[in-house]
Amino acid sequence: MATIAEFTIPADDFPLGRIFDGIPEATVELERVVPTNKYILPYFWVRNHDPDYIGSVLTDEPDFETVTLVDSLDEEGLFRAQWNHDVDGILTAVIDNNLTILSALGTKDHWTFEFRAEDTDQIARFQQFCNDHDIDARLTRLKSLAEMQTGDQYGLTPNQREALLLAFTEGYYDDPRETDLQTLADELGISRPAFANRLRRGTRNIFKSTIAHHSSREGQ
Repeated sequence: MATIAEFTIPADDFPLGRIFDGIPEATVELERVVPTNKYILPYFWVRNHDPDYIGSVLTDEPDFETVTLVDSLDEEGLFRAQWNHDVDGILTAVIDNNLTILSALGTKDHWTFEFRAEDTDQIARFQQFCNDHDIDARLTRLKSLAEMQTGDQYGLTPNQREALLLAFTEGYYDDPRETDLQTLADELGISRPAFANRLRRGTRNIFKSTIAHHSSREGQ
């Protein structure tokens, strides 16, 4: 049965966490992970970034061969790293266990990973890998996909639904706005980037299930 699992991992237990040593105010979000024959290529956004610092600090990590700035917009940078598959790391465990990364957001405090697995055995093997490699991966949520989608036709996770509902009821979508992202994040006890991430992904899921879905059907 398809399962959604959420893990938190200390910032230092993931090589990209080295970014926070020099830029503690940064946030890092994995965009996608592309496996090849030799490398795993994670693409990731860094907000409040210094591209020269990020490139130098990450290429010193044994997990990475190269780090390349792909695109930059204001204080956000999109990077691509070559992760050496010969070095056992979290992404290696993700690929080897056929887990799908739904989201991955890092701050100086910790990383939050959300995975989708075809069965719970994949989750168990990932946990065992982390235990064997002294990675403090803490399972914070585990639910079947069917359970999460019961009564929710838009494919929202509980966290996304909570964030969207709070933003709506507190007047974030009013004109003019009656609140801001930091205030909403404080109400849930999470960081502003984490709240913004839930809001963005939740909005995307709604569009995917409504406007984009119907447009696709009409084109058939």
